[in-house]
Amino acid sequence: MEYKKYIVGMWIYFSSNKMSVTNLVLKGHPLYQWQESILSFLKNWNEKNQTVFMSFTSGTTGNPKRILMKKKWMYESAKRTVNFLNLKKRGTRGLLCLSPDSIASKMFLIRAMIFHWDIYCIPPSSTPLENIEEFFDIASMVPMQVFSSLNHLYKIRIVLIGGSSVSVELEERLQKISTICYATYGMTETLGHIALKKINGLDRIPYFQSFDDVYLSIDKRNCLGIYNMESFIQTNDMVHLISDHEFNWIGRFDHIINSGGIKILPELIEKEIYSFIPSHRRFLISSIPDKILGEKIVLIIEGNFFSVQIPQHVFLGEKKFYKPREIFFVKNFIENSFGKLKRKEIRNFVIKNFLN
Repeated sequence: MEYKKYIVGMWIYFSSNKMSVTNLVLKGHPLYQWQESILSFLKNWNEKNQTVFMSFTSGTTGNPKRILMKKKWMYESAKRTVNFLNLKKRGTRGLLCLSPDSIASKMFLIRAMIFHWDIYCIPPSSTPLENIEEFFDIASMVPMQVFSSLNHLYKIRIVLIGGSSVSVELEERLQKISTICYATYGMTETLGHIALKKINGLDRIPYFQSFDDVYLSIDKRNCLGIYNMESFIQTNDMVHLISDHEFNWIGRFDHIINSGGIKILPELIEKEIYSFIPSHRRFLISSIPDKILGEKIVLIIEGNFFSVQIPQHVFLGEKKFYKPREIFFVKNFIENSFGKLKRKEIRNFVIKNFLN
């Protein structure tokens, strides 16, 4: 995800009568393919006979799946986000710092085209604002990028945070930031986000709110169903449904660990212990095979060993089942091209390298 050695920004001006691009690199440059991914998408979008686009799911919980997306639905999805954020002014300045292959990046470009924004595109990195001197109205980032940019977020008026859940610690840090921050909920299948949660400021809210034309339901597993753009999508995201437009995200049904007959969501344990792990260290709760329990809870931390001290009171009462039985340190976490952790592969790596 890093291109630190070759930091080059590309301005795309949609506010002029004819789109113009500056700072292009030549073929053979390390960033040429990144540049072409963006420009080829823009070209395809403007083809009159191009009514359907192909994309792939992120592959976080399985193999990436091919998704066909209707252009008219992508157009409507882009419009409702801009209308909600009131960014319809011509010449709005946007910063694009995500992978051009992601649905978030594609939707950002579509919003810019429709509403005649001017956007500065930079290759994705974990520290996107480090060498930025400009100020922008809007940017989309993943949580890791936001965390590493806390001292520079004042350069952005509105930040949309997606790709993975916002940690409790990051949300607490954002309370001291003047930038308007929204956590987003969505996926490739929904053409980007379908719900937003304002997570800082006096008017922050504790739950996601879907757009007016998106309706929500739950199945027997308490997993979210989404009625969006004339289609229905059943997810594996376990939620607390407040209304047909409001919900709290709990965790992934396919992450559930069955330890001694007790079903445990790793995301709930991660919320309990985050404050005892240094903020610069990534971690996750997983499981390994156990002869007695079937699966036993383990904590996996990225990077070199250090002494982990989690107070015993964290695991009192019903939370006694949350306590990790072992702790493993892995040099580098396995992630997909969008920076999402691949939990299954990380678990398999631990089992293969530490247990066999």
